[in-house]
Amino acid sequence: MDAFNLCNARRVFRPTPDTHCYFPAVGAEQTITHLLAAQADQAGLAIVDGEPGLGKTLSALRFLERLPATANRVFLPLGRYATPHEFYQAILFDLGEDYHGLSEQESRLLVADHFLRQLSAGNSTILIMDEAHHLSTELLEEIRLLDNLESHSSKAVFTVLLSLPSLRRRLAQPGLAAFSQRIAVRCRLEPLSEEETAHYLHHHLELVGADRYAVMSEEARTILGTSCRGVPRLINQAMTLALTLTEQAGESIVDVEAVLEALLCLGLSTDPVTPDPEPDLSAGPRRPATGAGGKRKTTKRRSA
Repeated sequence: MDAFNLCNARRVFRPTPDTHCYFPAVGAEQTITHLLAAQADQAGLAIVDGEPGLGKTLSALRFLERLPATANRVFLPLGRYATPHEFYQAILFDLGEDYHGLSEQESRLLVADHFLRQLSAGNSTILIMDEAHHLSTELLEEIRLLDNLESHSSKAVFTVLLSLPSLRRRLAQPGLAAFSQRIAVRCRLEPLSEEETAHYLHHHLELVGADRYAVMSEEARTILGTSCRGVPRLINQAMTLALTLTEQAGESIVDVEAVLEALLCLGLSTDPVTPDPEPDLSAGPRRPATGAGGKRKTTKRRSA
């Protein structure tokens, strides 16, 4: 595979959520199915949690894509709001409503009015809140109050909180029982299995018409998958760097050497190599690598 194709392959391992590169892992698909069912059943609150880098935001964006085009939606990427006023201003901004000069109560009423008008038109609102583990108890109460907006048969808002597992632990506290009892769906994303990791890599390379066996050795794939522990964000970072190193070295396939260097640069190497005590830096940064029989060899790759 030439450098142009290596560059194309690198582009699909994106650092930010991209639904065009979405991989239908079992956990993500189950989460989306649960959210779609909860939204259809007029549930009020849902939580999707998991450790960093597992694809919570991407799953939520994919969920939104599967909704009817007429669905009213709000996506708040931050959970850090100092006051309810800031929270309601963020909602109004996302809705395209003018929030300038409004007091907190006026902002609250305008948000409620917008949601109820949408409900009257037959559309409930889907509110996605990312980084929800940062939400204060005061803001959780505001979200609970929004859950009260409803007609005789339908809720005006379906709120999905994307968070680290710490939020679920907080909600077990007695003081948050009223909020916790409203949660109809609780989903937790887990790391990809070893088999899913292999399919994940294959899926992304197929998006640019590449064969994973022509781009990456099987041993390199195994090492990368094991060291990244099934975390898609880490897989993307390691694969992007390994492809870059391979291209810089003028090679056509990502081998074990490239993967080990990428993992070492990212602090993910499971077996870091101890550098020579007095390295020669005159030719730029170099790294030791392990060749056949465990002997050191000098590589022509340079750290990215």
